[in-house]
Amino acid sequence: MPRSASGQPAKEQQLNADWLCKTFEELDYDAVGLGEMDFAFGVAYLRAKQKEHGIRFVTTNAVDSKSGETIFPPYVVAERGGVRVGFLSVISPERHIVAQVESKLLGEDVRLEDPTEAALRWLPEVREKSDVVVLLSHSGIETSKFLAEDLEVDVVVVGHYPSIQNDPEKIGNAVIAMAGVKADRYGTLDLTLAEDGSIASFDGDAIRLLKDGPVNGEIASLETGWDKAVQDQRREFQLARQRERDAEVAGELSDNIHSRGGVFGAESCKSCHQGVYDSWMETPHATAFARLAEADAWDNPECIGCHVTGVSDKHYVADVNVAPETWNVQCEECHGLATEHARDGSYVTQGEATCRKCHDPENSPEFDYKIYSSYGVH
Repeated sequence: MPRSASGQPAKEQQLNADWLCKTFEELDYDAVGLGEMDFAFGVAYLRAKQKEHGIRFVTTNAVDSKSGETIFPPYVVAERGGVRVGFLSVISPERHIVAQVESKLLGEDVRLEDPTEAALRWLPEVREKSDVVVLLSHSGIETSKFLAEDLEVDVVVVGHYPSIQNDPEKIGNAVIAMAGVKADRYGTLDLTLAEDGSIASFDGDAIRLLKDGPVNGEIASLETGWDKAVQDQRREFQLARQRERDAEVAGELSDNIHSRGGVFGAESCKSCHQGVYDSWMETPHATAFARLAEADAWDNPECIGCHVTGVSDKHYVADVNVAPETWNVQCEECHGLATEHARDGSYVTQGEATCRKCHDPENSPEFDYKIYSSYGVH
C-alpha cells in the first residue's frame, strides 16, 4: 500500500497487525509461519508481539543478516491427541521484503536462505521428534510442489497464493492443501495414520467464512474493537489533514476557486468563525466524503452529490472528479457561496428545503427536520 507523506496507510497497517496478533493469541495456534510482508514493521516489532501474545512464530529460512541465526525458532513440535506434529516454515526468496515504515530496507536485517537447503538442515531433527511433519510454505503453489517432491515432509500448507483448493492432493509423499488468502476461508485437513505412522488417508476442505456463521464471542469482541480503532484513526487522520489544508487554501488564486464552482471551502470560513468551524468538524458533515470513499462509492454519480459541496443536482453528478476542496458537506452548501457573503445577517437564511435536497424520503426515511435541527448542525 502506498504511504502518504504523513504515513497514514502505514499507521493503519500497523493497527491491523496489532489486532491480528491479539486474534492469534485467542486462537492459540500451534505454529504461525511468517510471510515476507510480516517483516514490514521490523524484527523488533515481531519479537515484541511474540512476547506480548505468546505467538509461536516459526522461520526456518529467515535468518539474521549478521549472525546467520534464524529470526525465530526454525521449527516447533506440538502434541495433539497423542500425535506429535512438527512444523517448519519457509518463505520463497523471490518474495521481496517490503518496508512500510520510515522507508527502512529490512533486507539489511533479514536474509531469506534457500528454502530447500534450510529445511534439509533442520528436517532430520524435526523428524526424530515428530510423528507428522508439516511444512508451512509461504512460496506459492509451484515452489511448494517442488518442495513437496524434494523434502520428506508429510504435509505442505501453501500460503501467498490466491487460488482455493477444496480437496487436498498428494504430491510425492506429501499432502498439499491451500485455502486462499486474506482469511476469506479456513482450511481443514484430516489425516488418518497407519500403524507405521504413514498417512493412510486424508480429507479436507477450504471453508468459506460467512458473516452469518457460528460466532466466537471473544473473536467477535476483538473484531468490534479493531473496527472502532480503525474508524477512529481514519477520522483523526482526516481531521488533521483538513487542518493542514488550511494554510494551502489561504494562498489559492481566485481562478482556482472559480474552477470549482466558486466554492472557497470551509477553511476560508474558519478565519472568522473558528468556534463554528470546530463544531462542524465534529459532525458527520465534516467526514461525509470519507464515509463515501470507505464504501467504495466515491465515484458513484448517484451518491457523490450529497457528500460534496457546490453541485446543483444532488442525485446525479455527471463529472465525479470533483475538487478535493469541495469534499464533505461544508459551510457553503447550507449558507451559500462565500462570494455572496453578507455581513448584515442575511447570509444565514437556509432552512429545511436545503436539508431536504439530500435528506429526502429515499435516502433519509427517518429524517425529521425539527428534531435534527434541534441538535444543531454545527
